[in-house]
Amino acid sequence: MQIILNNQSIRIDEQQLRLPLLSWLRETQSLNASKEGCGAGDCGACTVLVGSIDNGQLRYQAINSCIALVGSVVNSHLLTLEGVSSNTNTQGELHPVQQALIDYHASQCGFCTPGIVMAMLAWWLNTPANPMQSAQDLALHQHNIEQALSGNLCRCTGYHPILQAAASLAPHTMGADNASGKNRAQIVELLQTNAASDQTLSYQQPSNEEALALAINAAPQAKLINGGTDLGLEVTQRLETQAAYIDLSAVSELKQIVLTDEVLSIGGGVTFSQLETYLGNLDVASQQLNQDMAQALQTLLPLIGSRQVRNKGTLAGNIANASPIADSPPLLLALNTQVVLTSGMTNATRQLPLAEFYTGYRQCVLQAGEYIREISIPITCQQVRLEKISKRHEDDISAVCVVMAYSLTNGVIGHCQIGLGGMAATPVLAKKLQANLLGKAPADINQQQVLDWLQEDVTPMSDVRASSAYRLQVCANLLSHWLQQPSNNKGEAAA
Repeated sequence: MQIILNNQSIRIDEQQLRLPLLSWLRETQSLNASKEGCGAGDCGACTVLVGSIDNGQLRYQAINSCIALVGSVVNSHLLTLEGVSSNTNTQGELHPVQQALIDYHASQCGFCTPGIVMAMLAWWLNTPANPMQSAQDLALHQHNIEQALSGNLCRCTGYHPILQAAASLAPHTMGADNASGKNRAQIVELLQTNAASDQTLSYQQPSNEEALALAINAAPQAKLINGGTDLGLEVTQRLETQAAYIDLSAVSELKQIVLTDEVLSIGGGVTFSQLETYLGNLDVASQQLNQDMAQALQTLLPLIGSRQVRNKGTLAGNIANASPIADSPPLLLALNTQVVLTSGMTNATRQLPLAEFYTGYRQCVLQAGEYIREISIPITCQQVRLEKISKRHEDDISAVCVVMAYSLTNGVIGHCQIGLGGMAATPVLAKKLQANLLGKAPADINQQQVLDWLQEDVTPMSDVRASSAYRLQVCANLLSHWLQQPSNNKGEAAA
């Protein structure tokens, strides 16, 4: 297995594939510009760029190297700050992103600056040239900058000069040249040559489901990993490295998104960023996807981690880790989502409601060698309301996530599903509350009733994020507010 690291191709020893990427860069490659701040993918000081071939084009994404394993970036172009600094041009001038940070005095202690440079560089590389002649263009420019930097914390400089530096950069396209100094065509050729490299039993990265089945049967006890944004914490926080991993992120069949009149089908390997892009490119006039449903998804996705996390993390992984505070399950539960599970050992496939997927705290029905092949969301005509309560708008864990999907028939609630996160040992449906709401006019339901019915479903815990009483009260407040809003009956999505 090989990596193109900045300007050179490096063969990775088998024992290194299971190391955290940041540790490998600093300890074996002596590339110390990337820093370790949190070791949990929260601060962005360790940000690096990973370039891979997408529809024949070389595309770069920012990731957190502290929680990525070395094996997850094989057969890619890995770009660190050293690669940008030493190869921008033969005169040794700084890259425009670096120069902008200097010009606007956007660095003080400098610890977070390498990660900020790399996050800004990813935005710069992926943003088409735009003369920004309208207010809408300028607003989008600012929004994209904030999204790009949402996973980078700075504790001393303050964000104003950093945002000023980024705003000063007109969007560019790189043309034939790459930030590392290599020609893009050369990198694509090297990546295509390396794509057929050998596999090892300690870290396998199959490219299709046939190869995945072979890998699972060859190493049935191997840990299945996809984006690794959660499993990476086992290595950095618990110091628990598995003897073998099977990486699903390159399996082509799991990267598909299919929309029909009846269902939105999302492959088990689709990242949050890929889903964001897909939804953003949908024709707004299309009636295939319910507008409330589409807006709820588009509202939730930017609230999941940071751009670095969403570039690696997957919807399937967010489901499979069975965390009670996972961000996507409350919405998926409310939308009556089905999950399709496939066994790599037997090729057997089964489908079940997400509501039947969880069996306990951090536990689910997945058996050894089984993986989530597809997430299937039915397309129905209903109103969807969503709110994630957290201390920060982005890159934060929720105290509570509540979603209500409902429809009215002759002025009364004819259908209702309420998904809750942070309220029990697993993401759950508020089944008793749902049953009590059916057949009632929204205007006839008061807040105290909602709170009383909610307490029949859940008894949340108190922790550092919120007390049990707060969680119950905020859920009841949100639900009763949604029910009392006249505009909600007109099909407007809320968040």
